[in-house]
Amino acid sequence: MESAIGPRDWTARLGRVLGMKHAYVGKISSANHKDKYKSLLSRTPLTGMNEIEITKGFRASLFGAETVVRGVPILVYSTHIAGTAKADGSAADFIAKSVIPKSKASSLVLLGDLNNLLGDQTLNRIEPAGMRSTWSDLGIATTRLSSHLHIETGKESGVIDHLYSKTASGAKAIDGGVIYNAFNPLNEDKLMPRYRGEWEQFGKPLSDHRPIWAVLEFPQQ
Repeated sequence: MESAIGPRDWTARLGRVLGMKHAYVGKISSANHKDKYKSLLSRTPLTGMNEIEITKGFRASLFGAETVVRGVPILVYSTHIAGTAKADGSAADFIAKSVIPKSKASSLVLLGDLNNLLGDQTLNRIEPAGMRSTWSDLGIATTRLSSHLHIETGKESGVIDHLYSKTASGAKAIDGGVIYNAFNPLNEDKLMPRYRGEWEQFGKPLSDHRPIWAVLEFPQQ
């Protein structure tokens, strides 16, 4: 039986396994959950760590850090916001109006669980604010995929996890997708008291969200 570890210990532990020794964990727990923090791992040093609180929909935040990869300075923001059909006053609207335009970073990356589908009114606020979706870059039909399997019902939610890059940076996604085989070994026991029955019925994933990934190519500065 695996012993319980905190989110900060878990992030550092994962970083050691992946060879990514630079880690940053936010301080604002999303969706009123306990210890549900966002993390950044990097092979290159992280500086300028900061967190922007969002009170639209539910308590959430964008948290980010700056790094330099092959001479290109990049500001990365990770977030987890509430999904909603109404764009006005949503967390996505807040990001589009109050975060993206105020960022002075020449290369900005926004990623995370945005809880809405590409083309929804809420996410339609993000790209006009100066961002481009990796799904669009890659020509991936997200209507045929899903990045989230609801633990209790086994229902697919579609692609609700996204990665955007700043259009003005000239960055473009050249590869990426949804990882469908991120599961714990079937016979491995895990601490999952609340959802144990559901996880055993639908499979024991590493998370109820499937990992998404992308390779971004930035012009040399």
